[in-house]
Amino acid sequence: MAVKGVFASDSGIVGDRKGDFASSLLKVMPNGTAPLLALTSGMKSADAQDTVITWFEENHETGRVGITNAASTGTSIVVSTNDATVVIAGQIYLVESTGEYIFINSVSSVTATVTRGFAGTTNTTVDGSSTVKYMQLIANAQEEGSSKPTAIATIGFPVFNYMQIFRNTWQATGTAQAVAFHTGNVMAKNRKDNGMFHSEAIEKSIIWGKKSLGIQNSQPFRTMDGILSFFTTNVSTQSTNVSYTDLRGFLEGVFSHNIDGEPNERIAFCGHDVLSVVDTIAHTHTQFNVDETTTGFGMDIKRLRTPFGNISLMTHPLMVENPVWTKDLYVMHPAAIRVRYLRRTHEDNYDADGRRAGVDADYGVLTTEMSLEYKGERTGGSYTGIDTPDTSAL
Repeated sequence: MAVKGVFASDSGIVGDRKGDFASSLLKVMPNGTAPLLALTSGMKSADAQDTVITWFEENHETGRVGITNAASTGTSIVVSTNDATVVIAGQIYLVESTGEYIFINSVSSVTATVTRGFAGTTNTTVDGSSTVKYMQLIANAQEEGSSKPTAIATIGFPVFNYMQIFRNTWQATGTAQAVAFHTGNVMAKNRKDNGMFHSEAIEKSIIWGKKSLGIQNSQPFRTMDGILSFFTTNVSTQSTNVSYTDLRGFLEGVFSHNIDGEPNERIAFCGHDVLSVVDTIAHTHTQFNVDETTTGFGMDIKRLRTPFGNISLMTHPLMVENPVWTKDLYVMHPAAIRVRYLRRTHEDNYDADGRRAGVDADYGVLTTEMSLEYKGERTGGSYTGIDTPDTSAL
């Protein structure tokens, strides 16, 4: 297990990063204000050598191709421009609207010459000129002694992110160190609080960060994209009451893609409003039997089970505090996340018993320079505005 009891992706990573900032958070503050940063101690991590990181986002080709002409029952079919690169001779397609099978004989640009009514199916009129009709790739077949078929290349597209510098300072004056505090050693407390502020800053950027590049105080200045910025496919905003069907449909999209070689699992963060909506939906569609011996009433629903996959709803303390984020649900694949470090978290200690350069204080600075990859954006998603349940029907 990468993080025992939470997720299994990238098993065996824990131990490789013993002693770093994220793994320390997982040990000392697993329920603190930066749970995702803590969990990254069990996810992929790599050092970087530049202030810009780049990776390729490759989407699985489903083989669903659009027909855009009035093909009728003829042997010439025009396909969508974006689909033309995956249509080659020797493929067999199923026309979704009619059930007809079509065999591809040759392709020129976006026009395919085909055999209609393949394998004993009925040649049926297809017109995609006004509304695109779709056909689904079933297989390919070649004759004996055939020539080499045309190759299909999946190039993908580049995605990049910037390194961001995080810095937080702790300080304890000579007077503060001399005063007795109920909280104990003031330096220890200030250093611990500084670590919390540092981890919260990183946590918020990992989730909600936005990429930017500029100049600040005559020096290069960069911020990074957070995970939500990478989600483009499974992004939903609720404008009406949320039903179980809505939640199930969202999760169907999230679980429809996976990372090669990894469990098809997800981690999810949400606020209290989301839990309240899920709880109300569960109450609405559940029968309670209460008798005189019953001493408790209610449900503790923190796990959503669907035919496509299950998620455990983990309340994020920073989302609970915010009136907007508490209505949001973020679902992500742990194997898709990779943290990249240009400079791992380190502390510059200026502890000189209040005698450093005449300054009557001891202080120190935490610095981290890092960025984030999310490779496989279709494996995650965001569902926002979940605040009112639909109690009428499933």
